Amino acid sequence: RNGTAMALGLAWVLPNVVLLAVDFFEMAVLEMGFNIRYHLRVNLFRKYLRYTDESRALVPVQALKISIMEDIPDLVSQGYLILFELWAMLGKIAMVAIFILQELPRSAVPLVVYPVLIIVHLIRTHRMRMELMAKEGDGKSATIECLMQANHGYKLLKAYDKLTTGIRHFEILLHTQRKMVMDLKSFNFWNAQLIPWITTLVVGFYIGASYHLVSSGHVTLGALVQTINVVKDLGDRFSTLLSGVEELSKAVSPLSSITFQFNLETETLHRADVFAAKKNYALNFSSAAPNFDNIPIVFQNVKIDHSLPNVHNVEFSTHILQGTVIQIVGPHDSGKGQLLKKICGPGAAENILMSPHLFALQVPHEPLFLESHGLFENLHLVSAADRHFDVKSAERGLRILKRLKLDKEWILRQHELDASSFTGRIHSLQELDRCKTSLHVSCCDDEEHLDVESEEGYQAWFSHMSGSEKWRFQLARAFVADPHVLIVHRPVDELDDDLKEVILSLLRDFVDQRGLEIDEDARWTLQQRRPRTVIFSTGSIKTSIADYIWRISEEGVTSVEKTHRPKTLRRV
Repeated sequence: RNGTAMALGLAWVLPNVVLLAVDFFEMAVLEMGFNIRYHLRVNLFRKYLRYTDESRALVPVQALKISIMEDIPDLVSQGYLILFELWAMLGKIAMVAIFILQELPRSAVPLVVYPVLIIVHLIRTHRMRMELMAKEGDGKSATIECLMQANHGYKLLKAYDKLTTGIRHFEILLHTQRKMVMDLKSFNFWNAQLIPWITTLVVGFYIGASYHLVSSGHVTLGALVQTINVVKDLGDRFSTLLSGVEELSKAVSPLSSITFQFNLETETLHRADVFAAKKNYALNFSSAAPNFDNIPIVFQNVKIDHSLPNVHNVEFSTHILQGTVIQIVGPHDSGKGQLLKKICGPGAAENILMSPHLFALQVPHEPLFLESHGLFENLHLVSAADRHFDVKSAERGLRILKRLKLDKEWILRQHELDASSFTGRIHSLQELDRCKTSLHVSCCDDEEHLDVESEEGYQAWFSHMSGSEKWRFQLARAFVADPHVLIVHRPVDELDDDLKEVILSLLRDFVDQRGLEIDEDARWTLQQRRPRTVIFSTGSIKTSIADYIWRISEEGVTSVEKTHRPKTLRRV
């Protein structure tokens, strides 16, 4: 009896365990779909950020937006299901054709001619359908692009009282998109009507041509009627097949677009080649200079690209000692900016060699901001997702802003509010991590609120800045980043005399102090920190802070002049 009771208990428990296991599996499948979408979108976005300039020109941001918003797992599953359905239909058609050909070979001539006509029709129209679908997708992309650019062009159009121009442009895009959509719908409609007409013509031709076969007794009247019914049934199946091909095209088009975007060239290979050249250079030089601080930055036959008339591009070779200030002077359009771009970044040249441990940063000349983030996050380029950010850096950033004369009351107040909000979000996210680790799900209810709160009030704080303030904010961001090699194109050309002196003095202090506004209780002393190097360009004005001056003359010839400025190290 005990054994029977245990058996009955297991018989009751085991099915429920199986049901729970099935529910758990279904939940895992749902989570798997989310993970697929997550990794596809993250990797596509990562790929886009690493595109070369040529690849980026092939993928407008609106096309990337459409690709990221597509539900790839659903498209793939739909594509596979449609393929199986099409394969089943083709199998049925093939089996019917084989059976009829074996039993009534003379009456089955339409079963050979008819599929051939349909296949020729599908091949002929497939390319046209894909072209129309591509045009429709381009129309959607153009509309989204117009909406995305409306905010950027609003000020320009309003200043010239040309808002109606923007509206008319949008109307033209909508009319163009409507025409493309209607062309595709019209094509699909008449394409779908063609198969029934082909079926009708084939049946009518077969009836007219089969008179002698029936009258002579080679084909019975029942076989003729049966063949006609089979052909009509095939017509219905081919119509369904055509609809399946259209649905498959809708799934294939975005998948092919995403595949194309994933396979475009990135700058990773070029950066890897540049890094390998830097590593080999540092290893070969280390025997002569075991101290990495003594490894110079070498320019080997670097071509200076300029637009001076009647002057050929020249090659330039020299070296830069770490811990120095280099000033590049020369007339307008003499190639100073192009030369600076070759030192680091996507356009880095392989014949400019520096040790790979050096962090080189070129300050963008145009004012760039993360529009959905606050002043503090724009200054430090951090996100609340970085749980280990040292909040003490806020004080250093504030001191740098003040030294750059960005000390208006509203700027300091905005920095304080953003820093406080950022610190609060970090603490909240750390608390969420602890909750998730201890499985206290109830304390994680405010995570969505945190994301919404982080975006409030950050829409237009930088619009209150003047052009000079925006440029000095770019410099402040670079000083906060604290690179080993700081590259600036025309840092003082558009500033008044007082601000010029401030910027040049800070560039000199950045080199002499091996960083700007480094805390006195920092881990490393002044002598233990890595040297800092500054390379900047100006017009033909010679400054007093440079250790070396590279002069690009109107003939394009570059000369290197060493100044007699005494080099000193200041205490922080």
